[in-house]
Amino acid sequence: MSDDQRRAIERTFLIALIAVAVVLASVPVIYALLSRPTGSSYIGSVFGTDDQMVYAAWMRQAMDGRLLMDNRFTIAPQPSLTVHVYFFALGLVAKLVGIPTAANLARLVFGGAFLALLYRLVRRLSTNVYCTKLALTLSLVGGGLGFLVWHNFGVAIVKPEPSFLTAAMLGKLPTDIWQPEGFVLPSMLTSSLFMVSLCLIVYVLQCVVDAREDWRKVAPGAVAFGVLMNIHSYDVLLVGIILVGLLISSLVQKQFRAVWLARVLVIIAGVIPAALWFVYVLRNDPVFQARAATETFSPNFRQVFFGYLPMVVLGVIGFLGKLRTEKGLPPRALAGLAGFVLLWGCLFFAAANAGDRYFMGAPAWVATFVFSLGIVACWSTESPTWNLLLSWAVLGSVAIYFPALFQRKLAMGLSIPWAVASAYGIEWLLQKQDRSLRNLATVLAVIVLGGTSVYWIVREKKLIDLDVSNTTVQPVYLNSDVQNILRYLNQQSGRVVAIAPTGVPSVEIDPTTEKPAPDSFLTPIVPDLNPVLSGLAGVYTYAGHWSETPDYLSRRADLQRIFFGRISDSDRVSLLRETEAQYVVAPVLEAFPNAKLYDFKQLGDVVVDGNQFRLVHLRQDATEGVLGSEK
Repeated sequence: MSDDQRRAIERTFLIALIAVAVVLASVPVIYALLSRPTGSSYIGSVFGTDDQMVYAAWMRQAMDGRLLMDNRFTIAPQPSLTVHVYFFALGLVAKLVGIPTAANLARLVFGGAFLALLYRLVRRLSTNVYCTKLALTLSLVGGGLGFLVWHNFGVAIVKPEPSFLTAAMLGKLPTDIWQPEGFVLPSMLTSSLFMVSLCLIVYVLQCVVDAREDWRKVAPGAVAFGVLMNIHSYDVLLVGIILVGLLISSLVQKQFRAVWLARVLVIIAGVIPAALWFVYVLRNDPVFQARAATETFSPNFRQVFFGYLPMVVLGVIGFLGKLRTEKGLPPRALAGLAGFVLLWGCLFFAAANAGDRYFMGAPAWVATFVFSLGIVACWSTESPTWNLLLSWAVLGSVAIYFPALFQRKLAMGLSIPWAVASAYGIEWLLQKQDRSLRNLATVLAVIVLGGTSVYWIVREKKLIDLDVSNTTVQPVYLNSDVQNILRYLNQQSGRVVAIAPTGVPSVEIDPTTEKPAPDSFLTPIVPDLNPVLSGLAGVYTYAGHWSETPDYLSRRADLQRIFFGRISDSDRVSLLRETEAQYVVAPVLEAFPNAKLYDFKQLGDVVVDGNQFRLVHLRQDATEGVLGSEK
């Protein structure tokens, strides 16, 4: 087969795969719009709604032309120093089509762009069309064993599952169920930020490989790396860790050239401007400091193990297959295999006593990282591109425990190198089989590895039908009352602070046992609209987001006392003063008879009235900040 014929076949397949991916990622949105109750609007997502509103808040500020942004999920004093070029650009699009539409269109566009960029990287690995097609397919849908214990909510196993699975998984759900950034189709279903970041990661890695030959891709790579530093800074560390593995493999393979290192260093230097600004913001913005200090430790290794296990097994076979000769596997390949089994075995058993905390201290992580570099050295080949993927797979599995607060973020795209290696593992296992059996086995492999991705789409439909986000306290649809409130707040100028009740989830009751059904929630009894107010109206909220709001739990407790607490009017007024609220989204008491809510009409003027929610403009004393009703 000529190179032109190969390229034509692969590009036809690529176009078809992109079309399939876009359709799969579009189905939940289309279904949500077609199922929309009369008078309601689709919020734009069903997974991680509170996080989606963080992105929306940046877009909302961009719609006002603000390049220097601040945190709308707190009332704490802060300078406006945050620059996010991606959400600024997306906000300009949102000014024309609205925030939910812009966010969903971006998911699809960058999802397709990612597959195109990945194809350019994967096709360098071999001339085998079968492997190229399978690598792209598995990269899109590949997952772990989450489909065996699937849950729609949370990160713990709460449904009655086979005891041996529950015990092996330590009662925790595999990451392919709930951590979308580690996998492609879940990322494409949930966040355009994940997809554009994956595009930049793959493009930078391509530029690094191209820089081995000349300088032409150095400047574009530096720009892309700088943008990545600005929009998702954690990924810069991940790429850096991958490049350390590439350096080691190039030394082992005697491919190291000083001019290549110089070009790569210029690409890396592209992060300097954005990194310097990041440091400046971190030093001068106390709210950003508090946000950066939020603990986001990686999941227990058992969750990672079962979240990637099928691809890891096949991927190891793929890595070994690349090293196999007519005489079998060379000693270094076997040494690498022994090291990998030892490493993952130790991590597996150590995870039993890890608990919900940081897994490794700095000395343990450094030792693990150096040991992993040894595995990369043992499995390295003559192909720099293959060595990049090898480093991403092996070192990426260790990077997620980097001893820093943001370590969970380093799982970005971890399934990709394992999926690509899996394709070569499957090809090696099936190379001596006849075509019909190979095709059947390939389809079976795609079904098994893609099982969890199918469940992601099914979950989206189920949550839409239930009108509840996976957070359990945000709805999928905003009723006309909330739409009118958002419209009114969007028309206000200056600094506006609004509060709403914290959410009250609705647990489904099993009619046979009359007890709460495990992993089953209905439309929230009272939705938490605080993040929605910041995201879609751009107002400041007192307790808007678990990570963006400093001292969130304490502030959330304050809101619970204000709206639900049996406290005196003077105490309520005192708490309201602390929130600096000008507006209160107050549930209509008759619509929530069992929630025991406070009636805020006596403290202000109703500026937006509705059947379920009303917006109350609080009366305040201009000098003392005391509510007029308490004077």
